[in-house]
Amino acid sequence: MDMDTKDKSDSHRVRLDELREGYLETLPERLEKLEYFIANIPVDSNYREDGGNLRAGLNLAYQEAHKLAGSAGAFGLRLISQAAAQVQDVIDKWFDPPPKDPRLKQQEMLRLVRAMSSMDTDEKPGHSPQAQHSSSTIHIVDDDELVAEEMRLWLEEAGFDAQVFLSASVYGDTYEILPRPDLIIMDIVFGNERSAGTRIIQFLKQKFGLLPPVAFLSVRDDIGARLSAFRSGAARYLAKPVSRTDLVELAREFADRKGTPAFRVLMVDDDETVLKVNQLIMEQAGLKVRSVSNPLETLDAAREFEPDVIILDVLMPEASGSEIAAVLREDRHYDPVPILFLTSATHPDQKVIGAALGGDDFINKPFDPDYLIATVFARARRSRRLRELLRQSQEN
Repeated sequence: MDMDTKDKSDSHRVRLDELREGYLETLPERLEKLEYFIANIPVDSNYREDGGNLRAGLNLAYQEAHKLAGSAGAFGLRLISQAAAQVQDVIDKWFDPPPKDPRLKQQEMLRLVRAMSSMDTDEKPGHSPQAQHSSSTIHIVDDDELVAEEMRLWLEEAGFDAQVFLSASVYGDTYEILPRPDLIIMDIVFGNERSAGTRIIQFLKQKFGLLPPVAFLSVRDDIGARLSAFRSGAARYLAKPVSRTDLVELAREFADRKGTPAFRVLMVDDDETVLKVNQLIMEQAGLKVRSVSNPLETLDAAREFEPDVIILDVLMPEASGSEIAAVLREDRHYDPVPILFLTSATHPDQKVIGAALGGDDFINKPFDPDYLIATVFARARRSRRLRELLRQSQEN
């Protein structure tokens, strides 16, 4: 990592810490507001005669719980975020079927909010994704030096950076200090150990959690070997001898060529605190981000910014994420652009509606920053590749 990149990363970390401190100062007020909305739900109303007021009260509490689930999750306050999501879940299921004693449901939600006040706020967000994509490099781990060097040359001739490691155990020991790659190409057999490659990958997953995509290499081409590799977390499996075409196609799917422009992400959320945090996290990972707090400005921002990925919050007052997705999908220009929804709701109906209106994936709050980054990179890479193929087909 060069000094400019390190300085920028440190600056982002300082800014994130400042935002977190400011958020913690406002947290008691946020909890008090949610408690107020829940306490004022007219649960004694006759549903058939006065259902409008009841729904309005539930909706106010739901929106406030939604904001809390998202903002707390963004700052790593997972327990508070999960409790707020539980409040949403109670409201989601309010009429399915209607409660015999709605006051019990109200008390359940109030207990959840009051419990949040005593929850640990010293939780730290998941490890910083600052090195997640600090290097657009492919790691080749294979003890056959001639084969490994040949693969490296093929990849570099195709425009990729590649680095060779001849020992699986040394790679496992040094992975922590290496710039995180876009792709790991790992042989399975090393010396007399028939599954050294899969063992090292499992070790790295246990230690670091989410890894870049892994492609296993093996002389075996039977279904048992392939199943074993995929059960160990393989994204792809290549049987030896590996052809140049297959290797380059693999790299094109998961890695970036040297000099590839940064992926562009358009993020829409009415909670400006969440926007700021998520923008800093994604910028740390090398993404170019445009944030929009008014969903009605999404279409104009998309036309101006030309994003590779669009991230929409599901619940927003002016227009829901599902509605914005439907508007975007009306324009064929955005057909190849993935739309990701951020949601803290657990009710399946929202996901069905979102998928039907053009959403490609759901990311549940609270989420691991590394998971968000990995999902965005994978979707952006496929999006850019698809648009490249579409342009080529139109030219031919």
